Amino acid sequence: MGIFDFRQFLDNLDRNGEIFRVPVEVDTLDEMGAFIARADYEDINKPILFEKPKGFDIPVLANTVGHTYRRMAEAFGVPEDNALPGSAMKMMQVLKSGGVSPVYVGKDKAPCKEIIIKGDDVDLSLLPALRLNPQDGVGSPDFTEGRYFTSVCVSKPKEGAHNLSYHRFEITGKNTGTVWIFRGTGDAKSMEEAWGSKIDAPSSTWDRDNAKPFPMAFIFGVTPEFILAGANSALPHENDDFAFIGGLRETAVEMIKCETIDVDVPASAEIVVEGVFKPFNWATQGQFASFNGFYDKPRRRPIFDVTAITMRKNAIYQHVHIGRPLNECNSIAAFFRSVRTFTQVKEILPNVVDVFVDPSAGCGFTVYIAINKARIGEPKMAMMRAYTALAGFCKHVFVYDADIDIRNPRDRDWALAHRFIPDRDLMIIPNVMGMNIEPMAQGIVGSNAKLGVYDGYPEIPLNVRSFMGVDCTIPLGLKIMQRVVPEPEIEARVDELWSQVVA
Repeated sequence: MGIFDFRQFLDNLDRNGEIFRVPVEVDTLDEMGAFIARADYEDINKPILFEKPKGFDIPVLANTVGHTYRRMAEAFGVPEDNALPGSAMKMMQVLKSGGVSPVYVGKDKAPCKEIIIKGDDVDLSLLPALRLNPQDGVGSPDFTEGRYFTSVCVSKPKEGAHNLSYHRFEITGKNTGTVWIFRGTGDAKSMEEAWGSKIDAPSSTWDRDNAKPFPMAFIFGVTPEFILAGANSALPHENDDFAFIGGLRETAVEMIKCETIDVDVPASAEIVVEGVFKPFNWATQGQFASFNGFYDKPRRRPIFDVTAITMRKNAIYQHVHIGRPLNECNSIAAFFRSVRTFTQVKEILPNVVDVFVDPSAGCGFTVYIAINKARIGEPKMAMMRAYTALAGFCKHVFVYDADIDIRNPRDRDWALAHRFIPDRDLMIIPNVMGMNIEPMAQGIVGSNAKLGVYDGYPEIPLNVRSFMGVDCTIPLGLKIMQRVVPEPEIEARVDELWSQVVA
């Protein structure tokens, strides 16, 4: 099948000893999610293969991309030490060229069609979907076990276009569930076009007679290129995202049409779940441990009716993990928010060196920027541009000189201690827009959010809070003591000694 084949991808990893195998039985309710979280915090940055999910015959593969830049850089074909600026440049090049259009194959060359389940035989309980966190699903009227999956989704905004996104699916029945269609994605726009209404518009505006069902396919078992394209909000709404993926590797993606809907999927996918959103068909989705490390409250979401499941023989279920930071989903989202911020800051400050959106803080709330400062005021320009680049998402922006490794917390803390003076270098902007799941600003529209315990400060209006910028750069013209830094030649010699002694 070529470079986009998931099995070949795993075989290559296995030969290089890069798969963390779990040969013992692990329960998909809570245990597996907790195991993945511990692996993340222990920096076991390998795909994890659970060979014996309790009660299922389908193994589970987690952390396909992981939480470092390594496989992101590989997917974009750039060096890991230049992952962020290199990926930003590669993205622009591929979009400008149009990429490489996908090609269509027959069922004999489409492993995802080896098993086809339709009609009354459709049963989502065949899939080893996880309850990622113990309180997931609580509050759903159709609560069963709190099993969710977050996977790459494919829709077709128009003929010749393919949109990849990510959405969260709570399984509530053998062939149904609720889905959080994330706002700002191409699928949200396409669904609104099909329904002729905003997703959350009041029922008085619904036009049931003219609204159309919105088809979508969830795909499992794809290489990192597909996962990253699904998370990349910079790709245009009516773009052919499969052509973009083909352009990254200069190789066409092999595609095949779904069985029951007008949507195309990668022919080599492990599992495909097809279905439709009927217009204005809602249910309450249970709470879920979100990217910021809090359980989000139950909310109204559209119902997804599954019309078919197709899969390979001896399929592997691909899991993308989300919950308390640090995790794969946060790291992928943080990477693309870093790319977006880097690109927009560079428009006004060509001397920006690097940007790091910290996934541990919730993939957007805290941003670190390194610049080669040339003028007074540039750090503040970078701070404000980062805030607007993330559409009010971020709360804190720290700006450093280029000699600081902004991904190293020890380096950052050193600069904060020795290059920051609070009354001079701290910028606070009050009453700015925040996130709609800001834990400190959860009120009702038109009223305030109560903190619960009076702490001497006014109540916080809904989704409104302050923004902080911290300048950790050396003032221009100031002569300071020389910083102690490693000498590259000496470090290279010690690297050789270290490998001999530690090995």
